[in-house]
Amino acid sequence: MEQERPAWAERLRNERESRGWGTFEMARQLRQAIGITSHPSNKVKALARQIVRHENGYVYPRDWVTAYARVFDIPETELRPPPKTNPPQTGDDGGHPSTSTQGGGPTKRRDALKLGAAVAVTPEVLHKVLPDTAAEAMEFTRRANTTAVGHGTFDHLESVIVALDRKYNIDPPAELFSTAHTYRNRVADLIEGPRTLKEARELYVCAAWLSEMLAWLAHCLGDPLAAEAWAIDAFHHADQAGHNELCAWACDAMASVAIYHDQPARAIAAARRGVAKAPGRHPLAVHLRTQAARAHARLGDREACEEMFRQARDLHERLPTRAPLRLALDTADLAPFAITGHVTHAYLWLGDAEQGDFLRAKQHAQAAIDTHLALPAGSRSPIREAMAHIDLAIALAHLGEPEEAAALGQQALTTARRVDPVQRRAEDLHRVLSDRYRKLTVVQDFQEAYRHHRPAR
Repeated sequence: MEQERPAWAERLRNERESRGWGTFEMARQLRQAIGITSHPSNKVKALARQIVRHENGYVYPRDWVTAYARVFDIPETELRPPPKTNPPQTGDDGGHPSTSTQGGGPTKRRDALKLGAAVAVTPEVLHKVLPDTAAEAMEFTRRANTTAVGHGTFDHLESVIVALDRKYNIDPPAELFSTAHTYRNRVADLIEGPRTLKEARELYVCAAWLSEMLAWLAHCLGDPLAAEAWAIDAFHHADQAGHNELCAWACDAMASVAIYHDQPARAIAAARRGVAKAPGRHPLAVHLRTQAARAHARLGDREACEEMFRQARDLHERLPTRAPLRLALDTADLAPFAITGHVTHAYLWLGDAEQGDFLRAKQHAQAAIDTHLALPAGSRSPIREAMAHIDLAIALAHLGEPEEAAALGQQALTTARRVDPVQRRAEDLHRVLSDRYRKLTVVQDFQEAYRHHRPAR
């Protein structure tokens, strides 16, 4: 028989929910009430689990009663359990309590129904029980609609996520990471707290968008472990919410992180996973295929690389004329960048002078630059532009034009933000110029700019 929740446990839950707190926030409030100002996530999580047990009546919070009373501003006596009552009466045989269902109050009749097959419920008893179950149904309905997600929460979260996406190419990544991380933790608290099933799905989507942004920002800050971890988190929350496109965006982040940190096999696996999730006629589907292509180039697999580029070009030709939005941003430039900038990377990595790879890289790098310059000022990405200029410089250095290569590289570094992807492309240019043309003055000027731009890791 299901045990009814004690009054003190019901009071704890009602007091918390009336303030709109999740169990994680409740844990922080309790720790604050006893003078603890630091709230490590593992300690908060452990206490949150205890709070759930307290509110379900499984364990009386003897050590935390004073803290609860302080937080809720109520006397401790209101949270004490009632004195123990006499043991239940035995049945006529002097053994187990009677299971008779004839007569009795509403509680006994409901208990008989809860026992189900263990007790033979007669039609007469069922007729008496049914009116009482209406009150139970009302309570179940109330619990299904119990939520700590306040009015306007999703509007606020959406505006934050859109703003972060727009500022990605403008504001310093460390500042954006701090903001995104704060909101990601708040969404985690809302997921842990009381919410409806419908709200849970929306919260998972918000969590996935924030984690995807944190993955890219960690990538810019040069931490591949954190970047991959946040991308994986984004994928799994999006997958739980049934948001396939968002799963594909997370895979795109995974692939980029793996490529820039010399893990081409992981990049291929992530890109393929994203292709399976991406909408068929979406620029992201083109982008993911070119991610796989340049990872194959990194492995020296020319045939697989060119096959993936062929698929990407064929799909690009069939894309609708109007590109879909990513949150509030147009994705029209995503596919053109993929079939120019990513192709440039691939031919530089294949690097066969006799095959004409460096000449092809030069042509595609110039096309990537032209694509960026054709965009409205508000839609251009300084990071992509800088990398396209550096890629063109690498191609020129291999083709015997070091002066122009060094000048382009220096221009890119002096105009780009200090982010890890740009630095890693600059390392490749620095290596080529240093190996072949280190005595040239213009090369030495580039090397100085390179050392100044290099961020601390």
